[in-house]
Amino acid sequence: MLFSHRKIAVTVAVAAAAGSVLTGCGSSSSKAGGTTSNCTPVHKGIKTVTSGSLTVGVIDIPPLSSYNSGDPKGVDVSIVKKIAKEECLKPVWQQATYADAIQSISGSRIDMAIGSIDATAKRGAAVDFSASTYLDGMGIAAKTDVSTIDQLAKVGNVGTVDGYLWVNDLKKILGSKLKTYPSSVELKADLDAGRIQASVDAYPVLVTEYPKGSAFKIELANKHPDPRVQAIVKAPEAAFPLTKGNTSLKTATSEDIVKMRKDGTLGGFLKDAGLDPKLADVGATQYIVPAS
Repeated sequence: MLFSHRKIAVTVAVAAAAGSVLTGCGSSSSKAGGTTSNCTPVHKGIKTVTSGSLTVGVIDIPPLSSYNSGDPKGVDVSIVKKIAKEECLKPVWQQATYADAIQSISGSRIDMAIGSIDATAKRGAAVDFSASTYLDGMGIAAKTDVSTIDQLAKVGNVGTVDGYLWVNDLKKILGSKLKTYPSSVELKADLDAGRIQASVDAYPVLVTEYPKGSAFKIELANKHPDPRVQAIVKAPEAAFPLTKGNTSLKTATSEDIVKMRKDGTLGGFLKDAGLDPKLADVGATQYIVPAS
C-alpha cells in the first residue's frame, strides 16, 4: 500500500513465470492473441505489447491481487477484467513482484502491473499511471478500540513495517514504543503473541489477516486525519503503472476506471473484498507521492 514506503524503495528486476491466459471480451469466442470479431471496444486503436491482448503483471497482495497459480483473484484483477472486457482485449496474466514490475513494463514485457501500486514521482520517471483506483489506507489493529493517533499513543507498544511513509512520523510521536519489522509476517507474529499491543500496517493487509470475528479490531486511520502523520492526511493513491508514452492505453484504462468509480462498480469490488468502499473516493486530481 502504498509510501517512501517499501514499495517506493523498490526498483525492479524481471517478471517471473508466465501465467495462464484468461478470457476477456467475448469469452468463449476470443481468439488467442487477438480480439473477437464480434466485440466493439469502447476506445479504438489501443496499442499493447501483443496486439489484441493485455499483458498484466500480478503482484501478490491479497485481497487486492493474487496470482493464485494462474487464476488471479482480487480487487485489481476484477478492475482489469472489466477494462479488458470493455476494450475487447484478452487478459494475459504474469506473476510479478514489487521488485520487477516497473522494469518489466519499461522493458515492454508487460503492458501494466497490478497489486496496490502507489503513484509516485519516482516510479513516474519510468512509467505512466492510469487514473487512481483507491486510497492506500493506513490500518490499525488492536484488541481495544484504537482509531486515532492519540489512542495509538496510549495503547502500549506498537509495531509497523519498516519503510512505510508513516514510520518517521510515528517515531516522533511514539518514540521507543514503536517497533519496526521487515515485513507484515513478523509484525503479525508479535501482535498475536502479545509482544506489542497494536499493529500499524496497510489497511487491506490487516483486514485480510484479521477477518470479522477475530480477537482484533481493524480501523482505517485515514478516517481520522492527524496533521502529525502526513500519510493519513494525504493518503497515497494506488494506480496501474503502464508503458510510458502509451497514451492510447493510458486514456482507455483511465476513462474506464473513472467510469467504474462513478457508477459504483469500483466501490463494489472493494466491498466484496471486505474493504471499505470509501477507499475508492480518491481526489479529483491524482496525488503523486513526491520523491523523497
